[in-house]
Amino acid sequence: GNTFYNIYNKKAANMIHAHWFLAAAQLVVGIVWSLVMWGTGLRKTPNLTAADIAACIPIGLCASLAHSGSVLASAVGAVSFAQIVKACEPVFAAVVGILIPPADIKPPLAYIMLAVIVGGVGLACVKEGKGVDINVEA
Repeated sequence: GNTFYNIYNKKAANMIHAHWFLAAAQLVVGIVWSLVMWGTGLRKTPNLTAADIAACIPIGLCASLAHSGSVLASAVGAVSFAQIVKACEPVFAAVVGILIPPADIKPPLAYIMLAVIVGGVGLACVKEGKGVDINVEA
């Protein structure tokens, strides 16, 4: 499913030449979908305080920027490269977890497994005889 999403996302972004708009529209659709689910009672509405919402704003902004970056990367580069970028997201999260207090340090095996996962995705994206199609613009 994720690969098909990336392929159709790339086609849509290149068709309308409005990558930022596409990323924002996807986020708006997600917000509307959540409101409909909560409004109809199909999903339980979360009980959030003002402090909870304030605590979620930085996380939401970072997630929005990450989503926009992945839409841009897949639009200007190969879909296989977008898969590698997405596979690196846990690595980024691990680095942030170490650098931003309070530090969340995992066992060494967890970090080794991240390298194996990213390497495996990179290897799966290699085109036989051509290597990985990496676009510097992405």
